[in-house]
Amino acid sequence: MATMTAAVRDDGARPILWWAALGALFAGFQIYLFAAWIASDQFAPIAPGPDPLPDGSRLVMMGLWIGFGLSALAGIGWVLATLLRGRPLNLIQLLIIGCGFCLWQDPTVNLLRPVAMYNTHYLNFGSWAEQIPWWFSPNGHRNGQPLAFQSALYPIMVPVWVLTAAAVMAGAKRLWPRLSGPFLALIAVAAITIGQTGAEVAMVRAEIFAYGGVIRAASVFAGTRWQFPVYGAFLWAIGTVAIACLVHWRDDRNRTLVERGIERLRIGTATANLLRALAMTGAANLAILAYYLSFMVVSLYSDPWPDGFPSYFMNGICGPGTGYACPDPSLPIPGRLVPPG
Repeated sequence: MATMTAAVRDDGARPILWWAALGALFAGFQIYLFAAWIASDQFAPIAPGPDPLPDGSRLVMMGLWIGFGLSALAGIGWVLATLLRGRPLNLIQLLIIGCGFCLWQDPTVNLLRPVAMYNTHYLNFGSWAEQIPWWFSPNGHRNGQPLAFQSALYPIMVPVWVLTAAAVMAGAKRLWPRLSGPFLALIAVAAITIGQTGAEVAMVRAEIFAYGGVIRAASVFAGTRWQFPVYGAFLWAIGTVAIACLVHWRDDRNRTLVERGIERLRIGTATANLLRALAMTGAANLAILAYYLSFMVVSLYSDPWPDGFPSYFMNGICGPGTGYACPDPSLPIPGRLVPPG
């Protein structure tokens, strides 16, 4: 009887154990990438070049340094305080941890060919892009990751979008109680696509980043340095809503799908927090990875880059002086192992 009980207990706990194992792989990979990057000669600031940053964009940059930096410190401090007090993590804290361990994926939008570029007037030490073993695009390390912006982008802003999507689903359910799950998700995808488009257009206009390679027929401000691919917002919305579905459909114990089975484990609060955080890390990484993989494939069909990008966006990634032409559908796709020519 004791053996049968133990077997049932183990089988029931498998969902969270599998998700936690996946999350551990993603978390370990992020730690490895950052360690390899810091130890490499590519951990060095990328100079913005001769073009000056407009005063308005500089004010935005200073505001982001302060606002995003403080919000990141507050979020991480909140999580650490809960852990040090030996209390269970709540759902928002799990999202902060799980989405924070998705940061390694950020450069992968450029994995196959350059698409998006960060403003290197922001504090940066290059990029960990080329530490990713399967990285293909040349000069990926020159797209300097803006550290103050990135500090809050994944652990804070992604959970904000996830919770917004979950709130949209809950609101739609109250308005139309008979709506099934797929329709609730579609409403949330539409809402996040609209919101993300507005937010990213504002960030492009503020010169935080720019998009070089887009499909112009599915972009706003197409053919200019301000262009933004609306399909990117749509794909992002799908990944965001996938995580939001975990938030929306919780059980009577307020647990998400990936936490199921933890009640069958005889463990303390610290171990439970670890398993729950890793499980959310696994789920969040899969959802965000689906976005980046889709965006990479779609970007293979992007139109030629427009002219007019300043030096602090080009950063020696492609174009004159780099040995690599910027992507064009009439040209072959170069790889980083192909010597400049």
